[in-house]
Amino acid sequence: MGKRAAATLVASLTIICLSASTAVAETRLGDTQILSASVNGGKALVVGTAAQASFSATVTAIDPGGIDYIDAWLYRGPSTAPTGALAAPGDPKCTAVDATTTRCTFGFVMGEGWLQNTDAGTWRLHANATARDGDYHRKEAASVRVQRASKVTANAAPEPVTKGKSITVTGALSRVSWTDSKYHGYANQPVRLQFRTPSGTYSTVKTVTASSTGQLKTTVTATRDGYWRYSYAGNSTTAAGNAPGDYLDVR
Repeated sequence: MGKRAAATLVASLTIICLSASTAVAETRLGDTQILSASVNGGKALVVGTAAQASFSATVTAIDPGGIDYIDAWLYRGPSTAPTGALAAPGDPKCTAVDATTTRCTFGFVMGEGWLQNTDAGTWRLHANATARDGDYHRKEAASVRVQRASKVTANAAPEPVTKGKSITVTGALSRVSWTDSKYHGYANQPVRLQFRTPSGTYSTVKTVTASSTGQLKTTVTATRDGYWRYSYAGNSTTAAGNAPGDYLDVR
């Protein structure tokens, strides 16, 4: 455990100093190999206004002589000059798959309170697997997209409406600011207006661009009863979202 504790200390100091020269470059000695890795189950991590978001990363490594320990931490920005870094607050939970292979799971916490809006985007997992004989493999093993949470609303009016008449569907697209923990209008984003019958599935009718304040508004013809909603597909920094369907009675 002394060797494991020392390695953890080195990793922590590396993160604090943001030293890319030792933390990011892929290096390998001997026949140790990182077989696989994933962060948050391969899904994007969406952070809203909660105090913190908990998620995990898993790394599996192999060596003929057995694995001594595995370390992993997250960073963002260029590999030569990371702009952010995150270590797991506790020791990983490691399981010996067999005599040569070990799988470790790291519990991470990403706090909305310390995130800046510029932290949204891709974070990379750097892993270090060291064998009992001193061989090792260090590399960027996986990545996760960290996204700001979004909200979408929709309202179809007037209601009820006569068949063949025009209706106006209004709404808004907003996303959280990690600076003040509030939602603000998200400007100039493409948002799909969708419709479904009471027993059907949603299909896209048209695409509407959010205004400079995130407002959505368009006019369509009412042909039958059903639900209207706006749907945002998301992007690299902002999560996708759907408005609750607004039922419109057509007579």
